[in-house]
Amino acid sequence: MKAENQRVLPRDIRAALVDMDGVLYDSMPHHAKAWYGMFKELGLNVDPEEFYLYEGMTGDATIDMIFKRELGREGTEEEHKKLYARKAEIFVDSGQKLKMPGAGKMLEALKRRGLKTVLVTGSAQESLIDSLNNDYPGFFPKERMVTALDVTKGKPDAEPYLKGLEKSGEERGKVIVIENAPMGVKAGKAAGLFTIAVTTGPIPREEFEKAGADMIFPNMESFADWLEENLPGNPALELDNIVENLSADKMVVVTDRNVERLVFPLLKDSEVVNRSRRVVLSPGEENKTLKSVEKIWEALEAEGATRNSLLINIGGGMITDTGGFAGSTFKRGIRCVNFPTTLLGAVDAATGGKTGVNFQGLKNEIGAFHLPEEVIISSLPLQVLPKRDLMSGYAEMLKTALIADRGFYMELFDVEKFVSSSVTLEKGMRKCVEIKEAVVASDPTEKGLRKILNFGHTAGHAFESLALERNIDLTHGEAVAHGMLVELILSNLILGFDSKELSLYANDILKVYYPKLQAGCKDYDRIEELMGHDKKNRGNSKVNFTLLKEIGEPEINHEPSAENIRAAFDIYCDMMG
Repeated sequence: MKAENQRVLPRDIRAALVDMDGVLYDSMPHHAKAWYGMFKELGLNVDPEEFYLYEGMTGDATIDMIFKRELGREGTEEEHKKLYARKAEIFVDSGQKLKMPGAGKMLEALKRRGLKTVLVTGSAQESLIDSLNNDYPGFFPKERMVTALDVTKGKPDAEPYLKGLEKSGEERGKVIVIENAPMGVKAGKAAGLFTIAVTTGPIPREEFEKAGADMIFPNMESFADWLEENLPGNPALELDNIVENLSADKMVVVTDRNVERLVFPLLKDSEVVNRSRRVVLSPGEENKTLKSVEKIWEALEAEGATRNSLLINIGGGMITDTGGFAGSTFKRGIRCVNFPTTLLGAVDAATGGKTGVNFQGLKNEIGAFHLPEEVIISSLPLQVLPKRDLMSGYAEMLKTALIADRGFYMELFDVEKFVSSSVTLEKGMRKCVEIKEAVVASDPTEKGLRKILNFGHTAGHAFESLALERNIDLTHGEAVAHGMLVELILSNLILGFDSKELSLYANDILKVYYPKLQAGCKDYDRIEELMGHDKKNRGNSKVNFTLLKEIGEPEINHEPSAENIRAAFDIYCDMMG
């Protein structure tokens, strides 16, 4: 999407002042209908579409303008109160006010780039203002709202946006305005702010050009797409804004030595990272233990943490799993924010709320469900990762696509395209997170549908546990990549999964991008024993698998016979040579 702009967006933007009607809600048709209906009841000559031009003005100013034109006078204070109440009544009765398509996507794009969002509306419509927290949670706290009740002069006067600028706490050159009405554009420009117009109503583009808009977009979705492609991400500022919105009394950051050395310099602008007490663990799966959890508990205790405190986990899956478990248990649960710094962590461990540590050689044997308050998804930390680590995470991306989206899976076959482009990779990461979040929302504690996320993990965790007990270097993603081949073979034997798809995965993905396992048919007895410890098993001595009928059609709770599992493992060994 190319911007339809006359000017270039300023650098180092820190805040966005956002209008409500026509930007966040598709409510202007209802407002126009309500104003029209109220004035027609008075017998005054008005046109429904003219009220789009007055959007952003206060109710009193709108009444006065029509009264001057039709009656030659302004309204009295009593008339203002009575007529606006009637207009509000008609507005509420006019039906549901839907969120503007693309508005949520636009706000998420701003959030990922670390921008504070401030509401600046000429409305005093309580029904919509009260809906903001439900419809756009976390974006507009009360202290970052400017409504018609907070100003003496509405748009096109500069006052609303000057108050918004003040509430943002940022310098004028670091703040933008997002509007959908010429009156609002004039107000933004009068305040000396870079103003973007999104033409969500019937007003022609020329009116926004006359008002002085710096950029003009035809709809919210195109604006959101443009932001994604053109506004650099800033996870350091995003983290700070998230923490500010959560209003924690104390903060503790959990990370490991490698992340502290390699990633923290990229987060040097974050006040949270710079000022918080820090727990630095030794890296590696072998340190995902109760001893590491104790270190985090001790730091929380030393900081005087309460139930209103915040644990910020910055690292890979080992950190978000361990820190998340510590957070789930300290004072029976405190809030966590996860900032995954690996691809694997971003698309798997950091989202979904599973936390845990290894115990007596068994993967994630001790754990709890504890959803993080927020997860920051950014490709920035991935620039310091070796390709092996990227490919470990890529296995989880392949798994997500296999269970949910054939088209996405076929895109992922172009491995080099994804791992060489931070923009493409981040889009793929977000696609995976969206899929996972939708599954988790429907089954937060893995009673049913969520089990589809375990595809490849029953065999994969067994491979991983075997490597751990033999001190073999094997990443989680590598284990899952091999586990998926075993389970695709089972899917073929039991559900008729296409053998051509199976071969494509083995030959074009697994053999090309993942190392051969140091395990063979001679290890089957131990692998079978380790699969028997899997948490998905239902206590009947059978191993529980998620299998695929075809790509995008998973089936949970398959318990193949021992003969089928042995046959699948034999075929796997033959295919891998």
